[in-house]
Amino acid sequence: MASYDIIGNIAIIKPEINGKKKTKKELVNEANVIIKDHKSVKTVVSKSDRIKGRLRTIKPKHVLGEKNLVARYVENGCEFVLDVSTCYFSSRLSNDRKRLASKIKKTNKVLCMFAGVGVYPIVIKKLANPKEIVAVELGRDCCKYFKKNLILNKISENRIKIIQGDVKKKVTKDLGIFNVVVMTRPNLRDTFLEPALSVCRKGTKIFYHLFCHEDDLDSELVKLVDVSRNIGRRVKVKNVERAGDIAPYKHRYMVEIKVLS
Repeated sequence: MASYDIIGNIAIIKPEINGKKKTKKELVNEANVIIKDHKSVKTVVSKSDRIKGRLRTIKPKHVLGEKNLVARYVENGCEFVLDVSTCYFSSRLSNDRKRLASKIKKTNKVLCMFAGVGVYPIVIKKLANPKEIVAVELGRDCCKYFKKNLILNKISENRIKIIQGDVKKKVTKDLGIFNVVVMTRPNLRDTFLEPALSVCRKGTKIFYHLFCHEDDLDSELVKLVDVSRNIGRRVKVKNVERAGDIAPYKHRYMVEIKVLS
C-alpha cells in the first residue's frame, strides 16, 4: 500500500512507517519525491495518526510546497473542491464509485448517507442519472463544499437534495421510500442500519461498506443479516466486492444487500 494519498493538488502522507514515527527530515524527503513524481501536486501535508471524531478529520500539518488546504480533484468526469482539514475524502475509492453507479437505474430514487462533499451523489448523478437523489451529511463544511461541487458540475440543487444533519434524525419515513440506499461510512450497522431500513421497501438495494480481516468476512455478513432481523426486516446479501486494502489481509468491502421484507 502507498504511504500517501493524492487528492488533486494536495498529497497527504502518513506520519509513521512500520509503527515508527517519521522524522521531519524523512517527511520532507518523501514530500520532495512526491512533488517530483506528481506534477499536479503543489502541497504536501502529513496527517494525524488517526482519523478524528464523527466528521473523520485528519488534522494535517504542512510539510512542503504551497501552504494550502483546499484540494481540487477530478474523477469519473466530475470535479470536486474541498478543504482536506475539515472534510473527509478518499481518492482511492474512485473505481468503487464508478462500479456502484453502474448498478443504479434511471428510474431509481437514491439515498446517500454520510454524503461528505458530494462525491458519491455527484458521480452517481453523472454516470447513472437516477430520477432523484437525496444526500444527508452531518458536517457543515462538507455541505458548503458539496454545494460548490454541484455548481462545478453544473447540477442544480433540485436534482440532488442536500440535507445537513445527523443521519439518525434526518433519515425517517418522512423522506419517502428509496430504491437504493448508499451507506459508505464503514462498520456502522449497529447504529445506522435501522434508519436506513426505515426508508426501504421490498426489493430496495443497500450498498454497505465494511472494514474487516478477510478471515472475518463471512461472520460479518451474518451479523448484517442478524441485525436486520432484530430490527424486524429480512435481508439477503446479494454480492460482495473488495473496494480497497486497509492493512495486510484487512480490506474494505462493498456489500450489496437486497431487502426481502
